[in-house]
Formats: sequence, structure tokens, C-alpha cells
Amino acid sequence: MKRWCLGILAVCLALGLISLDGAESALRASKSELRKEVVAVIEGQLAAFRAGDTKAAYTFAAATLRAQNPLKQFLRIVEVNYPEIWTNSRADFGLVHDDGTRATVLVQVWAKEARADYDYGLVKEREGWRIDRVLRHAPKNEKKI
Repeated sequence: MKRWCLGILAVCLALGLISLDGAESALRASKSELRKEVVAVIEGQLAAFRAGDTKAAYTFAAATLRAQNPLKQFLRIVEVNYPEIWTNSRADFGLVHDDGTRATVLVQVWAKEARADYDYGLVKEREGWRIDRVLRHAPKNEKKI
């Protein structure tokens, strides 16, 4: 399969637009109120990182993620693997898709000298929406002329 096809497939899988068994996902464009809730959760975590309030940032993670990664480990993972999130200055949010219990959104995150695209996955918990996965898009190889 061509490299670009694999890239498109990976993005579609990450966004939940298709599943591995070929069945169409139930994720649909979210209504305005749900979109606001999802964006508020992600923006809340990003604001906590900007403020240096790492304990608050951790509270936006889903319970399963917190169970797998204690605070110290979680912070190390974010600092090393998600540098734009760790040092973010702002973010722009794409369309939110959901099925009522899971949601996805593409977020462009800016840091002082960099920008990266991230696919966020959220899950609806008793307390509200929480982040359960983040996938960083690979940087594009730009040809210099």
C-alpha cells in the first residue's frame, strides 16, 4: 500500500472515523454544547500546564490513564513525548466527533517555537469528559528549495 494511503488510514483510525473491522464508526459531528464541553476539558488541561499546575493538569486525564500512570510518570511522559503540550501557549480546535461516550478532536498546539497537531480522544466518565489518549501527528518532511 502506498505510504500516503497508510497515513490517511492511520489518521482515520485515530479519529475513530473507521474501525479495524471495516465497520463504520458511530462517531458523528458533535452538537455545539458537547463540543464546548470537550474543548473546555482540553483547554483546561493546557491552561494548567501553562500555569505550571501539573496536579490540576493530571485531573483532566481519564481514570484508566491515571491508574496506569501515577502523577510523576504521567508528567514525565508529557514532558518528553508531548513538548508542545508541556510548554503550550495556545491551541486551535478542529471538529469534535462523538458517539455520546467517546469523542475525538484534532488540536493544533502552539509552543514558543513550535507547533504540532494532536488527535485527542476523550471518554465520558461520571465526573464528565476526560482525556484518555493523545496521538501526535508526525511532522511533515518539507523539501527545501
